[in-house]
Amino acid sequence: MIELSHVSKHFGEETAVDDITLRIAKGKFCALVGTSGCGKSTTLRMINRLIEHSAGEITLDGQLIENYDPVKLRRRIGYVIQSTGLFPHWTVARNIGLVPRLLKWSGEDVTSRVSELMNLLGLPVAEFAHKYPHQLSGGQAQRVGVARALAADPDILLMDEPFGALDPITREKLQDELAKLQARMHKTVVFVTHDMDEALKLADHLVVMRDGGIVQQGTPLALLQHPADPFVESLLGGLERGLKQAALTRIKDHMSSLGPTLPAQSRIPGDFSLRQALSMMLRDHSDRLTVVDQQDVPIGELSLRKIVKEAQLDKG
Repeated sequence: MIELSHVSKHFGEETAVDDITLRIAKGKFCALVGTSGCGKSTTLRMINRLIEHSAGEITLDGQLIENYDPVKLRRRIGYVIQSTGLFPHWTVARNIGLVPRLLKWSGEDVTSRVSELMNLLGLPVAEFAHKYPHQLSGGQAQRVGVARALAADPDILLMDEPFGALDPITREKLQDELAKLQARMHKTVVFVTHDMDEALKLADHLVVMRDGGIVQQGTPLALLQHPADPFVESLLGGLERGLKQAALTRIKDHMSSLGPTLPAQSRIPGDFSLRQALSMMLRDHSDRLTVVDQQDVPIGELSLRKIVKEAQLDKG
């Protein structure tokens, strides 16, 4: 879907992006991470030509982006930024329907699409359609920003630190909603963040950048298990890499069948992560948990000894 081949960007004598090559497959969620000034936002903005690249090639569906009309290109790519970019004098409904109206959708189709997305993102139409951005909380405004980016059903979604200004609780809720949306819609997403936990939680493909270049890329699990150098290892959490890896692993993939003895008193859903299981074990002073399904019916058990043994086998 998106391919960057030996792409660079120069601002005068300064090199912001230096000879990067990156391929993002259709329907994948790619996160660009790194320290401030590493070139991740510049890379994102070159994809929709908000910034023109200086060298190399960028293609969408095999076609060079310079062969697209810039305005038409941006209308087929959803774009979400930290400050939302909502028009303050427009209602929520009008903000969301912006791109479909520019694309000459019928009024009925625009209204239907706006209602669909508002309900999908937890913004009841009767309550929020007539409101203005200043009447919204930060989390609500970001939901509107995401809805506007999705309004014309684009194949590609670019997101530049979209949740960076939100409090931790709201941020986590929106991360969960975005993950559910992606599971349903399978958009090709390029997501810039400085929050490694956020990137690990959401991404299929992780790209670590430093000084305008790509240091390492691959699946989050691959990078956690085999960081390329001390910089990547530090960015991924250093000594906490094991816990971050556990956060990506589902309990149901590591549980055992229920033994002949009584199940452990502590119960945990099978779709929770190993990190959550370890946290519960510490809290409850227990080395065993009963794993339950969505109906709270025991389906297996998880033991600390088994988790450690499997980790040793993986390392070996």
